[in-house]
Amino acid sequence: MGYTELTLVARGNIVPSRFVRLDGSSECGCVQAGDNTDTIGVAQAGTNRPQVTGWVEAQYAAQAGQQVQVAGLGSVCLVEAGAAITPGQYLKSDSVGRAVPIATSGTTIQNYGAIALQGGSAGQMIRVQVLIGKVRPALT
Repeated sequence: MGYTELTLVARGNIVPSRFVRLDGSSECGCVQAGDNTDTIGVAQAGTNRPQVTGWVEAQYAAQAGQQVQVAGLGSVCLVEAGAAITPGQYLKSDSVGRAVPIATSGTTIQNYGAIALQGGSAGQMIRVQVLIGKVRPALT
């Protein structure tokens, strides 16, 4: 299986290594993903500006109107963990685009965007493979 890297246009501020979703209001646009939303991939790890201590605070992969590289289906990349994660867990977006494990019980459809290749805790960067799908835990 190959991998997909996309160049999209940010329709808002996107933090590096966070899940993104398509922005349906514009062509080739994306925004940072929210809680359990459908995702298309993971934003680039780098920032849109160089960090210059005391002068420039580099915090975004892209800001509204700028291009952003997105690791798409099949890609192996880094994503920021929003909770404790173990290898092999399916991951979805939390409210700010970080990776968290999908719910394994309940009736809410879980929209996963990656599978964890390594474990980590909240705030750490972990290696994942972008894998997009849906599962309803009560039926699995």
